[in-house]
Amino acid sequence: MSPFTPSLRLHDRYVLRERIGLGGMSEVWRADDEVLHRPVAVKALATQLAADPQLRATIQREARAAARLTHPHVTQVYDYGEATLPDGSVVPYLVMELVEGRTLADRLTGGPLAWPEAVRLAGQIAAALAAAHRIGVVHRDIKPGNVMLTETGAKVLDFGIATLAGPRHPLAGQTGELLMGTPAYFAPERMTPGPANPASDVYALGALLYRTLTGHAPLPVQTWDDVLDVQAHRPPVPPLRIPGLPADVAELTLACLAVDPARRPTAAQLATRLGAGQPADPPTAILPTVARPEHPPTLIERAPRPVPLPPARPATRSNRLIGALVAAGVVLLLALVGTLLLGDNPDNPTGTGPVAGPSTGTTPAEEPTPSEPATSGPASTPPAPVTLRQLAAQFGEVVDQAVADGRIDRKTANDLREKAAELDRGKPRDRAKRVEDLRERIGDLADDGKLDEATAGALQDLLDAYAGLRGGGRDEG
Repeated sequence: MSPFTPSLRLHDRYVLRERIGLGGMSEVWRADDEVLHRPVAVKALATQLAADPQLRATIQREARAAARLTHPHVTQVYDYGEATLPDGSVVPYLVMELVEGRTLADRLTGGPLAWPEAVRLAGQIAAALAAAHRIGVVHRDIKPGNVMLTETGAKVLDFGIATLAGPRHPLAGQTGELLMGTPAYFAPERMTPGPANPASDVYALGALLYRTLTGHAPLPVQTWDDVLDVQAHRPPVPPLRIPGLPADVAELTLACLAVDPARRPTAAQLATRLGAGQPADPPTAILPTVARPEHPPTLIERAPRPVPLPPARPATRSNRLIGALVAAGVVLLLALVGTLLLGDNPDNPTGTGPVAGPSTGTTPAEEPTPSEPATSGPASTPPAPVTLRQLAAQFGEVVDQAVADGRIDRKTANDLREKAAELDRGKPRDRAKRVEDLRERIGDLADDGKLDEATAGALQDLLDAYAGLRGGGRDEG
C-alpha cells in the first residue's frame, strides 16, 4: 500500500496529483510545485527500502550528484526531501523535471527503428552520459525503459540511482551495490567487486543501440543466471547486418560491447562519432508554469531558432587585443569617410545617405569588423554591438546556441547570462570594469574546461568588437 495519495502536500510545496509510475524500488507521481508554479515529477523510495537509514543517506548523496548534472538530454533533478508518515517512518523522495512522451522500450514493442533514427538517439544518450562522466557520475542502468522519447529528442531518466565514480564511494564493491541494473545491459566487469566505471555505461549503451537496430539484445541474457552463464562462456556478439548501416557505426556498436572495458570507446567519443550536437538535433524544451490544477504538458514549445556562432578562433589575449585595435582603426576610418561624404546635410539627419563601400544598407558602426569575414544571407555574422544592451543580447544568443548544442551546461550558461545582463547597470565608470571582469570570467571557464573553445572564442570576439567600437564599455546603454 502506497503511503502517498492524491492532493497530499509535501513540505508545504509539492502537491501530488496522480501516480504515473510504480516499480519495485520506487513510485513516481505527477505533482505541482506551488512555489515556482510548474509541474514536476516526485519519485519516492519504496517504504520497505526507506526503513534503512544508510540507504536513505546514499539516496540523498546521489541526489546531490545528479542535481549537478544539467544537459538537454538528461532529466533534471530539482530537489530532495524526506516525508514523515503518520507511523513515524521516513520516505525520501526526489523532485525532478516532468517529461511527457513515451519510453524507448514502449517504442521498441513495434519493432526496431530505422538505423538513422537509432543512431541519432544513441548519439544523444552518449552526449548525456559524457556530461555525467565528466563530473564523476555513472548511471548504472542505461536501458530502453530509462530513455524517454520527447519532442526535443531523447531524455535519460533515473539518474537518482547513479553513483559517484571512483574507489572512495562508500558502497564500492559491496554486494548491495553490485547487482543494481538490468541483466541484458549489464557489463561483464560489474560482476566483480569494484567501483562504478563509466565504461559500464558505454557497454549498456552499446547493448541498447544493438537492440534498437535489430529488435533484440546482442546476447541471450534475460536473468541474472544468464549473466553468469555469459560471463563464464563469453559467446561472441553476432555481427550487425542492417541494410544501409555504415560499416563504421556497426564496428563502433560492437566495440562498445567489448569484454575488456579498456577497449571500449568513451561516451564523449561515441557522441562525436554518432553525430550528437549537430544542427539536426532539436533544441532544449521550455517548461510551462502551472496557472491552475489542470496543468499543461511539460514539453509545449521549441526554443527559438539558434543563432549561428561566429567562426571559432584562438582565445589568446594578445590576438584579441590586436583584433580590437585593428577594429577601432577601421571604424574611425569609416566614420571619417562617412563624414566627408555626408557633411552636415540638414535633410539627412539620420545619416542614411550613400556611403563609401558596398551597398549593404548598414551604418558604418554595423560594418563587419576586420576580425570576422563578411558574409550574406541568414547565416551572416551579427553586426558589432554598439551599446551594452546590444552586447548582452548578442552574448545571450551565442550562449543559447551553445546550450542547444549541448556544449555548455545550463548552470554555466545562466552565470554568463547574468553577468552580461549586469553590464549596463550602475555608473558609467564602473561598466568598463564589468566588461573586463566578464572577459576574465570567460577565460577562467575555458581554462577549467567548463566552456568549450568555440563558444569562448565567440564571446571574447563580441567583447573585443564592443571594446574596439566603444572604447571598452563607456556608454550609457
